[in-house]
Amino acid sequence: MGTVLRMLEWHARAVNGWDYDTWYGGRFLNEWADRRAVAQLRDAFGHFDEEDSWRVLLATMELFHWLARETANHLGYDYPEILDTNVSELITKLHSEA
Repeated sequence: MGTVLRMLEWHARAVNGWDYDTWYGGRFLNEWADRRAVAQLRDAFGHFDEEDSWRVLLATMELFHWLARETANHLGYDYPEILDTNVSELITKLHSEA
């Protein structure tokens, strides 16, 4: 979750200015983070069974991908689409084989 939290903070600052207050350690996240991300976070936590773990992984990846793309765009960076696609395809393949 630490990497997703960092991306949430970067996204909020990229959109609202780098001095935008994101509090500390995710505190009051639903006040400063993008509402779409807050809604998707509900799907990023799960139980400890195999299928729910896959569901959570895929939901977290989806959240991270669009946050990272928008953040890169706001900051003027290229998003590594090929790497993103390769990793996503590998995870999808592993999931289908599980």
